[in-house]
Amino acid sequence: MPSLTLSPLFLHPSDLAAQTVVRLPLPIVQGNRDYREREVLLLRMDEILRLSGVEAEFLAQEIRAKHERMQTAGGPLADRQRDRVHQYAKQTLRCTIARILSNESHRSFTCHLAESSLLQWFCGIDMQGIIRVPSKSTLQRMESEVPTEIIETLQRLLLTRSAAVTAEGASCLGLADPVDLSMIWMDCTCAKLDIHYPADWVLLRDATRTIMRAIMVIRKHGLSHRMPAPKSFIAAMNQQAMDMSGASRRGRGGDKKRARKRVLRAMKRIVKKVRQHGRRYRDLLEKSWAETDLSQAQAQQIIDRIDGVLQALPAAIKQAHERIIGERIVANDDKKLSLYEPHAQVYVRGKAGADVEFGLQLLLSESAEGLIVDCHLVNNDVVNDTTLLMPAIARIQEAFGQSSAGTVVTDRGFASAANDAALEELGIINSTLPRKPDEMKKLLADPTHQRLHRRRAQTEARIGIFKANFLGDHLPTKGFERQQRFVAWAALAHNLWVLARLEIAATTTAQAS
Repeated sequence: MPSLTLSPLFLHPSDLAAQTVVRLPLPIVQGNRDYREREVLLLRMDEILRLSGVEAEFLAQEIRAKHERMQTAGGPLADRQRDRVHQYAKQTLRCTIARILSNESHRSFTCHLAESSLLQWFCGIDMQGIIRVPSKSTLQRMESEVPTEIIETLQRLLLTRSAAVTAEGASCLGLADPVDLSMIWMDCTCAKLDIHYPADWVLLRDATRTIMRAIMVIRKHGLSHRMPAPKSFIAAMNQQAMDMSGASRRGRGGDKKRARKRVLRAMKRIVKKVRQHGRRYRDLLEKSWAETDLSQAQAQQIIDRIDGVLQALPAAIKQAHERIIGERIVANDDKKLSLYEPHAQVYVRGKAGADVEFGLQLLLSESAEGLIVDCHLVNNDVVNDTTLLMPAIARIQEAFGQSSAGTVVTDRGFASAANDAALEELGIINSTLPRKPDEMKKLLADPTHQRLHRRRAQTEARIGIFKANFLGDHLPTKGFERQQRFVAWAALAHNLWVLARLEIAATTTAQAS
């Protein structure tokens, strides 16, 4: 396995030494099996974080970042500063993992953390005297401050250590058997985004709400320009939205079309005025923000919010006109699904209950133990699965060495002559299911390939578990970079959860008892 590029050694030794804190024991809870299982899981996850070096590496990365911010790369931090950085970094890592594992919002988790001594112990919260837990805003800031590259480094370190063995041949993490990264199962899914169903006319309603609410904020902070009350535009657009919904349920086919066209024309008239007022207030704020009590950064955020909608609005109006008034089909590649998530894509799956989904394409590669070895979120477009296979193998082998991904198992969506030739050139056992029925029958006649594809059914279940229990119904963040970071956090939390549930070596169990 290749050696990971970890934190540089310019740090002072005292920067890497965290102060040992005497902690109260966990309370003994009897008669609740679910709590005992949860306690065992978190105790094992705590052990894995320490044995794998993931936590130590994260602390070192945070110390290095603190040095760079203070421009003191050659000297150590003061003891009090170092302790604060260690405490904050430890809580950042553990609180984020625990929150994703709990599948709760930041608001719910901070209350849960305040109530649970078990979570306080795992997250490194001082349990003596007054208990102080991070607020929901602090939890969100902790999660968003960590670059995706650092999370992926921690992920590689965790998987590398889970596959490593000691000189005696035992697992470095105390597992009964080291993790095997030589066999990889791949499949694609859709990571849903937090957007409503993308009806064309709904985008006009969204634009009206966003611009008018931004104007209300600007007026609240002291800048105003003559115009009707902003809420009157929102009310008028809501009335048209109700009329549009009702138009589809009244009359015959021709009458429905005429009613929808009439309502859309009324919407366009409202949006035209909304655009004019939004542009006028945007320019006013940019010119006179110093006369308000807003900071320049706050004013710029409002300006950017209005600019984003104003830039996307012409395309949304044209799309609604083409589909409703012109009665013409708009290609998926040209559709605007959301004003706030412009990178959202139409993912045609053709499955029961999920014929079409709206989100981002997500490629998952898992090991035989169910660990997510590679988690790749595709930006801008939904591509053919065949184009994702070889880049994924290249990422895996770059991270874990040429001995990893020695066998690749996928469904028919990844099969192509180019991929077959590339896999053969690399000496990788190709268990991609062929598209032609005769070739598929021939491949599955081999007991080895038959066993590998019987195991492939678990990959579908792994995707379901990851999406339901770690990602949630939809990605809870906005913007591709934030969504990519959250998926990386979710993959790290998932792998810790899987490793904590694997069988422990007998010697480790005996020592613990």
